[in-house]
Amino acid sequence: MTIYRVKDHNGLVKNTENNSIVNENKSEFQSYIENRKRLSSQNEKVDELEQNVQEMKNDLNDIKDLLKKLANGQ
Repeated sequence: MTIYRVKDHNGLVKNTENNSIVNENKSEFQSYIENRKRLSSQNEKVDELEQNVQEMKNDLNDIKDLLKKLANGQ
């Protein structure tokens, strides 16, 4: 297996056997994984909040419809 350093990227090497790029710097890789998890968690929170807002909008529309019916004597 032949490995070459990637130009202008410390810690990255290219494996010529399978053309993969490997990060040899474990702390950078760990930092990347933690950032990815944090972003994923933030995205999940945003998705949950959007879903909650949509449910509240639907509930408000239902309440408005009921109030209109009451106002019209139905």
